[in-house]
Amino acid sequence: MLAVLLYHLNNRWLPGGFTGVDCFFVISGYVVSGSLLSHSSEALLPRLGGFYLRRLRRLLPNLFCSIGVTALGVALLVPPRETRGLFNSAVKALYGWSNNYFAAKSSDYFGLDSSLNPFAHTWSLGVEEQFYLVFPLLLALLGLGGGRRALPLLLALLGFSFALSLYWTWQAPMQAFFRMPSRFWELAAGAALLLAQRQGFTKGWPPGRWLRLGGYGLLLAAVFFTPEREGFPAPAALGAVLGTLLFLQAGQDSSRFLAFPQLERLLVACGLLSYSLYLWHWPVLTFLRWTYGLDRPWLYLLATGLSFGLAWLAYCLIERPARRHPLPAAWQLGLALAALGFSWGGIDGLAHAWRGRLFIGPSADPVPPRELPWQYSGLDRANPLHQGACNVPVWAAYDQRSQANFEVCRKRGSQGEVFLLGDSHGQALLPLMDAVSAKTGQALSYTFKSACLISSELTVSYVDGKRYGPCRAFAEGEIERALQRLKPGDTVMIASWFNQQLLTMDGTAAPRHLPIHQGGRRLGDGEARAAYGQNLRHWAQRLKAKGLHLVLVVDVPLLKRDLVACDGWASLLPSPQRASFCAPEASVTKAMQATVRNSLLAAAKGLDNVHIFDPTAAFMRDGRVQHRSPEGDLLYVDFHHLSVSGSKRLTEPFLAFMRREGLINPLTK
Repeated sequence: MLAVLLYHLNNRWLPGGFTGVDCFFVISGYVVSGSLLSHSSEALLPRLGGFYLRRLRRLLPNLFCSIGVTALGVALLVPPRETRGLFNSAVKALYGWSNNYFAAKSSDYFGLDSSLNPFAHTWSLGVEEQFYLVFPLLLALLGLGGGRRALPLLLALLGFSFALSLYWTWQAPMQAFFRMPSRFWELAAGAALLLAQRQGFTKGWPPGRWLRLGGYGLLLAAVFFTPEREGFPAPAALGAVLGTLLFLQAGQDSSRFLAFPQLERLLVACGLLSYSLYLWHWPVLTFLRWTYGLDRPWLYLLATGLSFGLAWLAYCLIERPARRHPLPAAWQLGLALAALGFSWGGIDGLAHAWRGRLFIGPSADPVPPRELPWQYSGLDRANPLHQGACNVPVWAAYDQRSQANFEVCRKRGSQGEVFLLGDSHGQALLPLMDAVSAKTGQALSYTFKSACLISSELTVSYVDGKRYGPCRAFAEGEIERALQRLKPGDTVMIASWFNQQLLTMDGTAAPRHLPIHQGGRRLGDGEARAAYGQNLRHWAQRLKAKGLHLVLVVDVPLLKRDLVACDGWASLLPSPQRASFCAPEASVTKAMQATVRNSLLAAAKGLDNVHIFDPTAAFMRDGRVQHRSPEGDLLYVDFHHLSVSGSKRLTEPFLAFMRREGLINPLTK
């Protein structure tokens, strides 16, 4: 739990600290099996009934209290526009389904960052509760009563789960992370060890000291070096699982685990608080991210103190009394159902009837609808920009039925044409190009497909491993249409989320690897950038043969977290800090922007019809990204999309760029 806490405070402190959850899964399987075996002499129904009541008494009181208090915190502290999905997660967490909910939602391209969801940590409780539901029945079927067939059958199931986890890790990473069948092998490993101990298979193992030393080595390696994404949970969680198994086996020895009894007592105290600390620490961290942020020493200390304080109160007032003073079985079951119904009803009321009424923040809607670029329809009411018909649905196959109709997706002009092609980042530039075309007299045509890397050769796989094939067809089809319909002197303009698609880190400098395939082969990061550049060069040469220009737009710099989290409570900060509160470190932004810019420059080398527009400078001050202009205008709508004001802010820089590159008359004002 301490490893998890350190990781959640700052993932650079302990890069593999999240494997504390995997250790806990193993321990949980071990302890639960011991609980079942200790009642093996009872008849099946009383044994199962007693087990489930003990689990209800152990888990639910603190869980329901934590979810209820956190839901109230969401209503008070989170801007109402962002609460609906959070309340949905709270309801799923009440009955142990949040892991499946998150797995199903993981492909939401515009979904709120999980670090801002105060219920995101309940996924592991969902895995455990589902395991607790099926495992006692499974053990009964395997022959819990003493037959030796239970262990080999359990090991067979463990192997099947591990194989499934391996398959999902490479083909559907979010399913592998969240779904119980993919994590069953970790819990079953603890159960298998206990059965092996009870049946005498571990008697000849090395003495506890050597097992402890091995466990120390494996666990230290796990918390420092386990990759967050690549190969996790299978096989990357093996280090944490095996290290925990060694410690559990070493526990059969009566010697001390640590040379310092005082430290041992402190760790035992933390162990007693571990469940409560797990429940309460994550809401504390997320609410700080929604308000003051979580990136300064005093905030780390505050978060730690609040987490331990709330955990201790919940342990003393809720968890310990519920365990030490059990009520009759009927009362326990009745109160559990009543608490579930009451909590569910309360959350439903906060999500609907009372939505927005309790919010105490200074800005209930940090991003007003007028700033959303996908709702922009132009300033000319007689000739509105029809965006809705120009967005090809994400997973829709690209064909004549789904492609944009340029009789509609067009602003007419008399001085040539600019064709804007891209994903949602291209769409965010539509207000800019509307303003530019009004000054240059150029026609403007446009079409977009969200999350689409504009390439006819590369296929991106997003969070659930599904290859985005319709994107490749869209990119190739629209370039072919442009070659057919545009006239010499016209311009194709490509804008995409290159910071996501071509880089290996995010705005917090955390590693990120988006799988990109060429044909059937997955490319390395540098290979993907080189292959994309070659694809652009191929297109540029074909466009040049038709007398067409190609403008490539360097992606705008990222913020380090969603704007609704850092701007909704910006009034808490001193005025000079407000505009850069969302900004990554200057060195991070500089490195990211340089990588994208250099990749596009390499693609343009030697081609005089290719032009690179870099908007970075318009959003920087003293090396850091500004999410508000000096006049107070909002420049972003989340951590990577420009607002309407941010897009229009580029009008003069883009006009100067077009004059300099000979794309418009240099006398154009």
